[in-house]
Amino acid sequence: MARRRGKHHEGEHENLERWLITYADLITLLLIFFVVMYSISQADLKKFQQVASSLRAAFNLDVLSAPPPGQSLVTPLEQDPRFNAYLSVRAQVASLFTRLGLDRQDAEVELTAEGIVIHLSDAVLFPPGQAELRPEAQRVLDGIAAIVEPLPNAIRVEGHTDNTPPPSAAYPDNWELSAMRAVNTVRYLTDVAGLPPERLSAAGYGEFRPRAPNDTLEGRRKNRRVDIVILQAAFGAVP
Repeated sequence: MARRRGKHHEGEHENLERWLITYADLITLLLIFFVVMYSISQADLKKFQQVASSLRAAFNLDVLSAPPPGQSLVTPLEQDPRFNAYLSVRAQVASLFTRLGLDRQDAEVELTAEGIVIHLSDAVLFPPGQAELRPEAQRVLDGIAAIVEPLPNAIRVEGHTDNTPPPSAAYPDNWELSAMRAVNTVRYLTDVAGLPPERLSAAGYGEFRPRAPNDTLEGRRKNRRVDIVILQAAFGAVP
């Protein structure tokens, strides 16, 4: 009986000590938390400026420049001229497609680290598998030329395809098809629409820079496109 009582007391003693372990863990976590909070409160201004400079160089953005005393650290987005230019281009492209009675889904505008990108579906520019412009594509490119002409930036025209091989023997693969589409678009923008040739360049990327997976009709439709890239100065200065 005495042995049973002894074992019973030992078990109670172990149970009583378990809360001490949990309590010690909690105290340790609280100590770590306060150390981290103290470290954050002692932010190193020099390191912060180094990080801001690195990000600015990488993305050509002034998102983390140290503000003058008394001013906000973050520049409001609406005060960024690049964002305002993006909004203006997007609105003009939307107005162009509405005016021409075209599907708004065939033109999308995106702001990237390289610049403003106008995604034009191949459906409004080329017949399937071909690199010669549709007659009705001319009014689209005339409108695009009018939008980008006042801007000082260099422009890169990119051809992209889905992963389906070209049906025509004239183009052995998607590299050649996408490159010829980009070149023919550049030729129209310079020779007919009158953009200065030194502002433009052409590139063909085939199927290798998709915007969506190629396993659906919608994805392949999205990938067959010509991109008009209005380059930031860091990625393509006009000579």
